[in-house]
Amino acid sequence: MNKRIFIFIILLIIAVVSVISLRNTDKTIPSESPKYRNINKTNFFLGKFKPFEMVEVQPEISGIIDSIYVKAGDTVSVGDNIAKLRIVPIPEDLERTKRALRIASTDLKQKQINHDRNTKLFDKGVIARTEFETTELALNFAKIEYINAQNNYNIAKSGFSKNVNESPNIIKATINGEILNMLVKKGVNVTERNTFNDGNTIATIVSTNSFIYEFEVMETDILNVKIGDSFDIAIKALNNKVVKAKIKELKPLIKEDGSFYYLANANVLNTLHDLKPGFTGLAEFTLQSKEHALTIKEKNIIYKNRKSYVELVDIEDNVTEVKIDIGISDGIYTEVLSNLKKSDRVKIQ
Repeated sequence: MNKRIFIFIILLIIAVVSVISLRNTDKTIPSESPKYRNINKTNFFLGKFKPFEMVEVQPEISGIIDSIYVKAGDTVSVGDNIAKLRIVPIPEDLERTKRALRIASTDLKQKQINHDRNTKLFDKGVIARTEFETTELALNFAKIEYINAQNNYNIAKSGFSKNVNESPNIIKATINGEILNMLVKKGVNVTERNTFNDGNTIATIVSTNSFIYEFEVMETDILNVKIGDSFDIAIKALNNKVVKAKIKELKPLIKEDGSFYYLANANVLNTLHDLKPGFTGLAEFTLQSKEHALTIKEKNIIYKNRKSYVELVDIEDNVTEVKIDIGISDGIYTEVLSNLKKSDRVKIQ
């Protein structure tokens, strides 16, 4: 009997302790204390990669595209052949320059005969040196006129002079890079570039060695973005590989809806082999940073009437609302500037 009473008393004590413990557990309010940590306010800017250098290849003479040697995506070096032109001569110009060439040829032959005769007479002492030099000068002028007439005829016939070192009907690359696009097809008529005409663009070549990252910065963020700042860019098309860039220019602009923003251009410092013009990137930009800042979780802050509050829990689980001043936030943790200590218990919201 005594043994049964003893066991009953033991079980009763255990039950009472469990109930008290359970009640205390139910009464405890979930809370956590502030912690010191380094905090960064980071913003992300979506933008595009553009080539640092891009040129439009245009012909020096007019003609018809006879051959195309490259296609979009091909890599080229300075001097590589892009396309070849076939010249269609203008009949009037061809006939005019041919007639001028015949006249210059006849005049040259006559001046040569006169000078040869005077050379013999001068050697015999029959004529004076001045008369000899006169026919020699006339012969030299005749040679120049003949060369000019021949060049004009060649230009009218084939579009260029055969006396030049390079044929302008062969269109060549002017920079090292990649063919972004070919804007003509075989058989298309193209116009030369000159003072009064931009001419037809044959191809666009972009440099693949250096890029610019272009993105928009709203006026609310511009105070924290400065020329010379460096940042990282994740490239979506390359499995979020990262390159570094440095801001070189900020241009204020106004959108069509009247909103004000800045267009930022940044030099990409370390390009990637597979990086292409037009790829999009996500720039991670640290707007503000603070070391060893007292912080709490952003979700535990209560915002009322443009003011910030937290609920503090005392040792007896009484809750008191306290106004706080806050600093920078990274979206998860927020810096607390006043009215909070590391030892405080902040109610979890």
